[in-house]
Amino acid sequence: MSTTTSPTVSPTNKSKSNLNRFAWLRRTFIGIAVTILSLSGIGAVYQAIAAKNDQRSYPPPGRFVDIGGRRIHMVVAGNKTNHPTVILEGGMASFSSNFYWIQNELAATTRVVAYDRAGLGWSDPAPEPQDAQQSARDLHTALQAAGIRGPYVVAGHSYGGLVVRAFTDLYPDEVTGMVLIDASHPDQWVHIPASKNGTLNGRSNLITSVLARLGVVRLFELERGLYTGLPDRQAAEMKAVLAKPESWKTSGDVLLIWNERTRPQINQSKSLNNLPLVVLSVTEQALFADVLTNLQAELPDLSSNSLHYTIEGATHGSLVAQREHAMIVAEMIRKVMESASTGMRLSEISRQGDYDE
Repeated sequence: MSTTTSPTVSPTNKSKSNLNRFAWLRRTFIGIAVTILSLSGIGAVYQAIAAKNDQRSYPPPGRFVDIGGRRIHMVVAGNKTNHPTVILEGGMASFSSNFYWIQNELAATTRVVAYDRAGLGWSDPAPEPQDAQQSARDLHTALQAAGIRGPYVVAGHSYGGLVVRAFTDLYPDEVTGMVLIDASHPDQWVHIPASKNGTLNGRSNLITSVLARLGVVRLFELERGLYTGLPDRQAAEMKAVLAKPESWKTSGDVLLIWNERTRPQINQSKSLNNLPLVVLSVTEQALFADVLTNLQAELPDLSSNSLHYTIEGATHGSLVAQREHAMIVAEMIRKVMESASTGMRLSEISRQGDYDE
C-alpha cells in the first residue's frame, strides 16, 4: 500500500516567496510615487510657463493706487455726475473683470469703480488674512488716494456683500445706497453644520491653491462657472487669474477667519435705518438651497426702505457673468441711485418699473 504526501514548502522557500512579494510591493509603491512626482513636476512646470504667458497676455486693465506700501488695482469707468459713484465689490475669489457687463452698462450715466481686494486679481497681497472691515478700510483708502469721493452706492456680490456692509458701517455718511447681489449672510456657516463654521470651505480653497500650483485648476477650468457668459477678453482674464494659487490661498485664509472675526463685525454693525437697499436673490442653488434662501429673506430687514427681488433661472455666478442677468442687476442699482438722489422710496420707484417682488 502506497501513500502520497503533499509537497511542502520549506522555510527557505517561504522566505523567498515573502521576499519576492515584498520586492514587488516595493517596486509598485516606488513606481506610483515616481509617477505622481513626475506628473506633479510636469504640472508645476506647465503652470509656471502658462502663468508667465498670462502676465504678458493679460496686463492689468485698470490702474494701481498706493495705499501705503501696497497697491490696489482699480478699474474706473464713466464720469462723475450728480448721481452717486457706484462701487462694485466682488465675491470670495473674484475681482474686477467679473463686473464687465454691469460696469459697462452703468458707466453711461455715472462713475463706476470695480476693484480687486488684496491678494486677488492684480492687487498686492496683504501681510495677513483680511476680515471684512480690513478690506473695507483698504477700499476707502484707495478711493481717497484716487480722488474718488462719495457719495457712494455700494454693490456687493457673494462675500462682497459683507465687505460693503462693513464699509457702510465704517463710513455711513459717505454711503447713500446699497445693493446685495446674492450676498453672503454672516451667519450662513452656523446654519450649515457640514461646513464646520466655514473652516471646511476654507481648507477646500487651500487645497484648490495646491491644485492650482500643479496646473490642475488651469487644465480643467475648475472655476469656469464664475466667468461663463463674460466677453472673451474678461473671461480669459478671469481664467488666468483664478488659475493662480495666490487667489485660492487668499480666499481660503479669509474663510478661515470668517466666523471668528468677520461674522461678529457684521452682526454688531449699526442699523441701516432707511438707506435704500435692494436684495437680489436667485432660484438656482447648487447646495443648501433651503438654508440660503431663508437667510436671503432676512436681508431686506436691514433697512426700512428695501426691496427684495428673486431672479428666475439665475445662479450665483450668472448674476454678474451672464449679460441677461447682469442687466437686471444694473437696473436695480439704478433704482437705488434714483432713490438716493431723489429721496423717493424704493417701493414707489418699483411701481414705475417692470420688476415684481
